[in-house]
Amino acid sequence: MANLTFEVTTEWTGRGTDAVGVVHTGQQPVAWSVPASMGGNGEGSSPEELLASAVASCYTATLGSLLHRDRLPWTQLRVAAAEMVTTGPGRARINRIVVSPTVLGAEPERSGDYERLATLARDHCFVGRHLAADVAYEVGTVTLTAAGTPPPDVLDVRTLSPARRHQLIFATLDGLGVGQAVTLVNDHDPVPLRYQLEATRGESFSWEAVEAGPTTWRVRIARHS
Repeated sequence: MANLTFEVTTEWTGRGTDAVGVVHTGQQPVAWSVPASMGGNGEGSSPEELLASAVASCYTATLGSLLHRDRLPWTQLRVAAAEMVTTGPGRARINRIVVSPTVLGAEPERSGDYERLATLARDHCFVGRHLAADVAYEVGTVTLTAAGTPPPDVLDVRTLSPARRHQLIFATLDGLGVGQAVTLVNDHDPVPLRYQLEATRGESFSWEAVEAGPTTWRVRIARHS
């Protein structure tokens, strides 16, 4: 058994909840601050999102290893993590984290096997396991997408939770072939999604606004590389 050390450094500039920080991890700087919903300026990520990211990353890698071990088909994993925080006067508490995996290139007829491993990955993910004594750590919906499944023409996410929206949107876009497109329907301006798409997928997708509010936004997103 080896004792491993993982180190990060952080910087914090400003005063109180208006301050902004930077965490350096893996030689990658990540801006963070107190989230706007908790009285901060909401710039960049937040300690809450970074914790959810750590749990989701560990869970994703663990699930991938288990799928490989049991020889279940898959081409890509996407995991949405939703972290629930209860706030009160002078204190806040993380009470629940839910991970919801999407397995691309799966065999839906073996859904029971995928769901079993999705639960097992939660139990084997050591980052999440260390939180289990104080935080409810759960597996949400397990979504399976078969290889060669044609993408939908319209993707309406208005009835979904924010975490589920992003999971479904990116799973759908990653499943598009070159020349294919989908119309996204949302109940608010999806411009933050566009920035995230450009940051993570480069210039692989085009973005065409079809309808811009005031209650419904429609965007045609096409893959060209």
